[in-house]
Amino acid sequence: MGREMVTGARNGDQIFLLEPAYTRTSFEQNMALPDRTLDAYATARAGATALIHDAMNTADAPEVVIESLIEAATAASPRWRYTCGKVARQVSVLRRLVPERMFDKSLRKQMRLPA
Repeated sequence: MGREMVTGARNGDQIFLLEPAYTRTSFEQNMALPDRTLDAYATARAGATALIHDAMNTADAPEVVIESLIEAATAASPRWRYTCGKVARQVSVLRRLVPERMFDKSLRKQMRLPA
């Protein structure tokens, strides 16, 4: 969730937004780490790390995103947005149907953030 990907052709023929949820990749293994961390954020860092670790147990395979990319790239008239996988579709539907305040509360709970 939250890793949105905008892609398109350089000539401007196709622009679309891919919206994946959690996806099993080695993305975090390539991130740059700070020389020194701030103790004030230790709890938040540990919580975020645990959340991502838990989410990867049920995350979509990268092929789910590739399938959406191929669908968008080969469509005669591509849509503006493509959700990638079941969870991403559920979030998209909820965002449209549930009042903003309730959606935000649910998302904060899922992300293990204070209400």
